[in-house]
Amino acid sequence: MQEIADNVFIVHNSLGLVAGIIQNEHGVVLIDCPSRHDEANSWREFAARASVGKPRYMVVMDTNYDRVLSIRGSESILVAHADTIAPIRSRLASLKIADETGSHETHETPGSSNRMQTPELHFDQKMSLHLDRLSIDLEHHPGSNIAGLWAIIPERKVVFVGDSVLIDQPPFLAYSDLDRWEQDLKELASKRFKDYQIVSARSGLVDKEQIKTMAKHISFINKTFEKLCAAKAPLEEWYAKIPVIIDRMSKIDLFNSELFYNRLHWGITTYYEINCRERG
Repeated sequence: MQEIADNVFIVHNSLGLVAGIIQNEHGVVLIDCPSRHDEANSWREFAARASVGKPRYMVVMDTNYDRVLSIRGSESILVAHADTIAPIRSRLASLKIADETGSHETHETPGSSNRMQTPELHFDQKMSLHLDRLSIDLEHHPGSNIAGLWAIIPERKVVFVGDSVLIDQPPFLAYSDLDRWEQDLKELASKRFKDYQIVSARSGLVDKEQIKTMAKHISFINKTFEKLCAAKAPLEEWYAKIPVIIDRMSKIDLFNSELFYNRLHWGITTYYEINCRERG
C-alpha cells in the first residue's frame, strides 16, 4: 500500500487493478476493490493493519470484467454510472453460470457469493461523495468505456482515471468511444489537472508525458478504425491490425502477450459489432 496524499492510498490487487482507499475519521471510500471476494480475510487483515475502517462506498469505475469480479459480495454501497447496470447484470448472470459449470473467462477463481448485486447509487454526468469536508467528485468520462468514471479529490489534488490511461499495454476497446477518449486525454493533460497526481487503474501513478503517449496511441487506433469502417473492411482485416497496435507499445510485457492479444481481439470484435457492422 502506498500513501500518495494525506489519507489517500493506492494498492495493487490480485486482479491487476490499482485500487484507491480514501479515508478519514468519518468513513472510507474505495475506488475499485482492493481484493477479490475470496480474499475477504486478507482484506480485513490489511484494513486492520492500515487502520482502515469499514468502507461506506465503493466506486465502480467501469464495466470491465475484473471489476465485476471484484465487487461480488461487497458490503459497501456501490456507486457507478447508470450505464453500468445492464452490463453488470449480464456479467453477474454469466458468473453464476460459470460457477455452476466450472468455466470462467479468466484464470482467476472468483469464489461464490449470495450477494450478486448491482450498484445502489448511480448517476448520469456528475455526483459527489463526502467524508465530512473531504469531497470525491465523480464524473462520467466514457472514452475508454461507456460507463467510465473519473474520481477527483480536489482537496488532495488526486484524480483516479480508471482505464483512460494504460502504460505499455493495449487499451480496452470493446465499449470505447474513441473520439471521446481523445477528448478525455486532452482534458487530462490540460491546466485543469496541473499539479494533480493521476492514478491509472492498471499502471498506478502516471505523468503528463505518458498521457500524451496514450493520446497518440488512441489517435492512431481511431484513424485506423475510421478507415476500416469507411472501407467496409471485413473483420479479418481489422484483426490484421492487432500486431501493428501491439508494436506501437514500446515495452509490451511478453509474459502477458497472449492476454494482450486476446484483449485486442475481443475488443476489436465487439467494437466492430457495435460501430461498424450495421454500416456494412
